[in-house]
Amino acid sequence: MALTSLVSTAMNDPLSDILGILACGVFTLVSGTIGAVLIRKPSSSIKTGSREGFAVVAFGWIMVSLFGTLPFIAVAKMHWIDALFETVSGFSTTGATVIDKTLVLMDGSVLPNGIESLSCGILFWRSLTHWIGGMGIVMFSLAILPMLGMGGQSLYNAEFPGVKTRSDQFTPRIASTAKILCLVYIILTFLEVFLLYMGGMPLFDAVCHSFGTIATGGASTKNINIAFYQDSYIQAVIILFMFLGGCNFLLHFRILTGLSLRDYLNEEFRTYVVILFFSTLIVSACLFFSHIVDPVSGNKYHHEAWLSFRAALFQVVSLSTTTGFTTANFAVWPAAACIILMGLMFMGGCGGSTSGGIKCVRIILLCKFSISELRKNIFPRSLQNIRLNGKRFNLSGTNRILGFFMIYIFTMFLFTLLLSLTCDMSPLTAITASISCLSNVGPAFGTLSPDSSYAWMTSTAKLLLAAEMLIGRLELYTILIFILPSFWKK
Repeated sequence: MALTSLVSTAMNDPLSDILGILACGVFTLVSGTIGAVLIRKPSSSIKTGSREGFAVVAFGWIMVSLFGTLPFIAVAKMHWIDALFETVSGFSTTGATVIDKTLVLMDGSVLPNGIESLSCGILFWRSLTHWIGGMGIVMFSLAILPMLGMGGQSLYNAEFPGVKTRSDQFTPRIASTAKILCLVYIILTFLEVFLLYMGGMPLFDAVCHSFGTIATGGASTKNINIAFYQDSYIQAVIILFMFLGGCNFLLHFRILTGLSLRDYLNEEFRTYVVILFFSTLIVSACLFFSHIVDPVSGNKYHHEAWLSFRAALFQVVSLSTTTGFTTANFAVWPAAACIILMGLMFMGGCGGSTSGGIKCVRIILLCKFSISELRKNIFPRSLQNIRLNGKRFNLSGTNRILGFFMIYIFTMFLFTLLLSLTCDMSPLTAITASISCLSNVGPAFGTLSPDSSYAWMTSTAKLLLAAEMLIGRLELYTILIFILPSFWKK
């Protein structure tokens, strides 16, 4: 928040906003210091394991989200539920927002220009929450937790419970891994800021949009999102870095350390590129032969090959990486295009990336498992091995992925039902809102299309979706494990 107050000062925000943000930062610092002193214990007296790792990560995210609401409440005058929704959306890199021209503030007023009515300090803080959440709070806690006697490996396993094979391990020491990944993250961020600024985007907007891009969060400083910039170069830069944010960061690490580009050609990456390629072709063809006039950008796609391809590519990459940036209201596109985009929201990016969703690597293994089961019906005595990158994938790993998939589906439908019971909305809006928040995408379909927001929803629905964002960001298990009675047994 100190950095936010400096940015607010540099952008000539009102003094009350600057002091308000600074006061929030001081309060957070004092509270954190007092809490650290109270719970500090000798490392030898603390037993750490998987349960402790899950607990620290889960409660850490919750506490950071609670403190992150302060600038929205104190400066932007938002109600605490709206502030909590916006903050959780930021730290979970979802990008769903309640901020628009209809949002009622604590003093009864509204924002006449929507997002653009907010001060630069609040806009920067909103984008910064996305950037911080992109790599995970655990990466920024590693310097503090050792002072509390907490180990790092258990936390790492809780934060990144994805698929790993022996050849895909990061450096053995979690601290070294964190530094390397943070370095990659920072380099990509600065590179995008530079490229956007060179393309004519104002520096402040370039920084905010870069934070939202590499974190696959989708926070924008404009009411109509990236549609404000009808420039092929700017959109191309954002497409590139959304794609990089949706790729496994281990691949970026390998390139940074001097290994060849062949490391990019693993099975997950190849499959991911093929899915994006054919999805873009189909969606662009749907637009090319349609008679749609986009209500956001005003573009006419009928027999306009370049406009159709550019719009399709941007939205395919944006939704598949769960960034949620928009250049058009894709909710009014042809049905076939919408179905493909929904599927991409469901899938998400690659394992080990900042994106949400089920992850491409899990989809690959689920497909291979399904094919293997079909073959067993034809050749019941044959031995069907599931391989990833040419190496045998063990049965226990497959069972974990099946379990994850079933819990994901159950969670999605449960929250869809709860949303339908607590807020008046169409089935399409309810189910796509649930998918969007669980996959950390942001925009959805129905009355939550890109030209709308979540401001109209009931307070209960907003709290449900905030919980779903957190569950999705922490890969389900880290939060849902707390409902098991066995978790609380010694």
